[in-house]
Amino acid sequence: MSDFRETIRDVVVDRESGTAELCRNLRTNATFSAEIEEIQDTELNTELGRDARESVLMHVSDRTVAAAIVSQQHVAILLYGAWAEFTVVRRQDNPAKPQVEFGLMKRTEKDS
Repeated sequence: MSDFRETIRDVVVDRESGTAELCRNLRTNATFSAEIEEIQDTELNTELGRDARESVLMHVSDRTVAAAIVSQQHVAILLYGAWAEFTVVRRQDNPAKPQVEFGLMKRTEKDS
């Protein structure tokens, strides 16, 4: 790995120590840490048609953890002391980036 890529990875790992949220893979019940980024609902909804639910991006550095997360499965994220459940709707695994990015949409009662 180049010095540049190693430095980027180290910066991301340092940043995660203060910004990552506790998450749970609801298919395997495994817990992991990920950075969560709020996005405008329309960004994800353009791929799915119009649906005004909350959307987030989940950034996972541990590629072993990321490999166990599949499309349409459910993930819970501990936000402000309460678990929020989301469905994985998109995955972007660019090997040039230090994190795997997932597009998530909040689950509702009609998803059960």
